[in-house]
Amino acid sequence: ELTKVKAECEANGADSESVMVLPMDSLEFGKLPGLVSEVLERFGTIDILVNNAGRSQRSLAEDTELAVDKGIMELNYFGYVAHTKAVLPTMIANKTGTVVALSSLTGKMGTPCSTAYAASKHAVMGFFSSLRMELYSHGINVCTVCPGPVRSNISLHSFTEDVTKEYNQDVQDVGRKQETDRFAYLMSVALAARVPESWISIQPYLLLTYIAQYLPSVYQSFLFSRGAQKRINKFKNKECLY
Repeated sequence: ELTKVKAECEANGADSESVMVLPMDSLEFGKLPGLVSEVLERFGTIDILVNNAGRSQRSLAEDTELAVDKGIMELNYFGYVAHTKAVLPTMIANKTGTVVALSSLTGKMGTPCSTAYAASKHAVMGFFSSLRMELYSHGINVCTVCPGPVRSNISLHSFTEDVTKEYNQDVQDVGRKQETDRFAYLMSVALAARVPESWISIQPYLLLTYIAQYLPSVYQSFLFSRGAQKRINKFKNKECLY
């Protein structure tokens, strides 16, 4: 897939030397310094880091092995932290740069059947919101992006209650989800405008997030009386959750 992206960039006028593909395992933190060095050797600087690797979850907390919680945190949270710390020295030295963390609306409110995933995204929001304050004086932007449901194949590789098993249900074309191209465009606009925190979603998820933030008691009452149990029942019946 990365090779296809490189070819598309070149087809749209990019010089072959300006596009570099470095395949990697996001959990091999020890290799990050070497990879950063390769990028700096080619380009001399790193202008932007987009943290986007991650996995979701489809399981109830009571059935889920602790290894699942650890696995999600290792990739979704510690992966972001490790990659960010690998590029910070050069950004701080140059007093410029942008660090992007793809979170989720689930990082702003809880979601049944995704407890560990929600925890990882809450951790992302806490870390990068704090990092934004630390890096302000260095001229470095930190942007957190919180998408709602987007059409993708993320459900295929979602964790289940068993750390060795994937959800393996392709539901990207089922339910109310934002088109991938539309989300990518809106995110690029938010990053160009250096918006510190952006929520990007279709309704009703965006409205629910605002209610959760500003009317938490109303949100909790609505969620517990209607939304939460409905989602749990859909999960148990192996239906699309959106």
